[in-house]
Amino acid sequence: LNEGEEEERRENENVLGEGGRSSALSPTPRSRRETPKTQVGLSENGRILCENEFRFLLLRHTSLMESMMLSPYLSARMQLWRNQGMQRLKEMLAKMGYPLEQCVQPYAFMKPKLKRRLKEMVSNHAEEYKLENVSYTGFVRVTGFKSLLSASDMSYAITALLECDTPATLNNDTATSDEDKAQQEDLELLQSFNVAYDALNSNGVASTLTLNGVGVGSGEAVEGQGLSNLVNGGNMSGSTGLGAGIRLAMSLQRSIIATAVNLVDRNAITRLNHFRYAYLHCTSQGSSSSDFSAPTNMESAETQKHHIFAKPLALTKLAHFLMDMHRENGKWVGLKSRPLVLLAEKPRTGTYLVVGYEYAEKAGNVLRNRFGQHFELAAKTMKGTFRFDSFDTNVIEVNGKDVQRFIEQLHYMMETV
Repeated sequence: LNEGEEEERRENENVLGEGGRSSALSPTPRSRRETPKTQVGLSENGRILCENEFRFLLLRHTSLMESMMLSPYLSARMQLWRNQGMQRLKEMLAKMGYPLEQCVQPYAFMKPKLKRRLKEMVSNHAEEYKLENVSYTGFVRVTGFKSLLSASDMSYAITALLECDTPATLNNDTATSDEDKAQQEDLELLQSFNVAYDALNSNGVASTLTLNGVGVGSGEAVEGQGLSNLVNGGNMSGSTGLGAGIRLAMSLQRSIIATAVNLVDRNAITRLNHFRYAYLHCTSQGSSSSDFSAPTNMESAETQKHHIFAKPLALTKLAHFLMDMHRENGKWVGLKSRPLVLLAEKPRTGTYLVVGYEYAEKAGNVLRNRFGQHFELAAKTMKGTFRFDSFDTNVIEVNGKDVQRFIEQLHYMMETV
């Protein structure tokens, strides 16, 4: 018998029962038998769903405990940088019935029944701990077998790749002149953009990445393969891709919280009539004096080439978290409320990146930022070197020698407006 005939014989025998043959019955012809129905599951890879998401940072890629600790919303509300705040968080988890050992292991490996009950239990205890609006409507994408990647996770990862240095974007810094340093910075910015752009690839791998003029990635991969491994507690190593972005996003958030707490503990934020301001620089603990004095150690910073907050988005996130901190503790509300100006040192170029952030009485309110106009007026009325090189008008780069006078002039302009 050929292969087809042998297969037909076996199928005909199977319909007779366990014995396979019967003396009383003859095999039912193939044409008269009912065709067996086979269910074929369609791949849901790439499907986008609308779901309620918690305001926990990168929950699917870390532990529940760390995700809650790094959450800007939860950290500001419960003051998790303090021992008392951490005790309240652990108390909340205990009331929810979540063992600590389960909360500190990767969320992907937490007991399924605990993950299924998470939304219900958090909602039941949110009011007790004043966690209104702890959830929001978000979007998630299926990236593998029951693996989800949220739009929020993607946003955190991509913005971190845009603004944080990775081994893939760091070059040997041999620039000496100001022009060479500016070109070097532009080149690194372009490379960071390429790394972030390639992380958007659905394959989870680089496709057109070019570093130093040399193509690196080919994009030859099964769609969703890299992302599926990523969101299942898999490997997040490497200097490119979403894995690197997620690691950088968590590292950046730790730095934001630590820096904000450090500024507050040292009373390094100075209050003026129309705004508050603070310096952030690499080689000292910042300016904590009550006048317009600026750091004077620019020359000693030659060995320092980078500053984690010398990027517009990172510095804006720090300002946002500082506002949330003091809005929740009641210290920057009512008549004590002021906009905030942060100045981050850029040792390589000898300049400061300056960001102006408006105060909102309620978290989530969007206000028109007037610092773009104020910065432009202050720059026009004084001689100095200024650079408006950002999509946001409330961001300006000021020469280190002019930054003190710039703050003075900014205060004067806001006084007269």
